[in-house]
Amino acid sequence: MTAPDELLTIERVAVLQRAGLFAGVPGRTLVAVARLLEEVRVQPGQIVIQRGAVEEWLFVVAEGCVRAHIGDHTLDEAGPGDSVGELAVLVPAARAATVTALEPTLLLRLRRGPFDELLEDRPDVARAVISDLARRLQRLADQRAEGPAT
Repeated sequence: MTAPDELLTIERVAVLQRAGLFAGVPGRTLVAVARLLEEVRVQPGQIVIQRGAVEEWLFVVAEGCVRAHIGDHTLDEAGPGDSVGELAVLVPAARAATVTALEPTLLLRLRRGPFDELLEDRPDVARAVISDLARRLQRLADQRAEGPAT
């Protein structure tokens, strides 16, 4: 039985279907992913990821909005369906930025251990994650090639 404020598995699958990280992964596979997720509720101003911390999980935003930043400099904002902290689940290292909730936010946390097992058991998930990270790297390369905005 789920707690009254917990999402049903089907609701978690719907969030994952919007997440670029899991684009192209069949719904039946997303059910397995959804069952591995932990819900984390945060309030505005609460730090979700601290720059420099070494952690082994990623978050998918189910509801609300978070801001990735270094000091006062905003790097990005993430809303429903977006993910943050993906690299830490692949290669744990010091976090590159701080992530702070901008409003009441529900995050779905996926830890490295279950994620590793998922990648071994479900090659379609591994392909989706690799494709998403490659797209992000290409987008960053394109932005750098364009130079600073004027």
